[in-house]
Amino acid sequence: MPSPFVWFDNFGPDRTATTEFLQNAFGWAPADIGPMTFLTAEGQDKPFAATTDAMEGLSGWVPYVEVDDLPKSVENALAQGATLIAENLTGPAGDASFIRDPGGAPLALWKRAAGM
Repeated sequence: MPSPFVWFDNFGPDRTATTEFLQNAFGWAPADIGPMTFLTAEGQDKPFAATTDAMEGLSGWVPYVEVDDLPKSVENALAQGATLIAENLTGPAGDASFIRDPGGAPLALWKRAAGM
């Protein structure tokens, strides 16, 4: 795996305003898919991030780390002092659990869906 960071979501109360800002400030192309708006950098064919509606306990940019075993990774993170925000949420490309590290930063642990 080249990098464990595979995705970024921006959670907030005004997805439209955030999406427009990112489009205008950085030229990122938006594609609304319903629950989120994918963002693709100029000249690229695949999105790298998304803006999404607010989620209780989360605000701002949240990086996603790809893991091989989601339940085991969550268990290990909690044993190392993380706190659980949300567990086993299914998204368009896999399942994720959201944690907060001991320093307070949010992080999504993500398991790719079979066949992706």
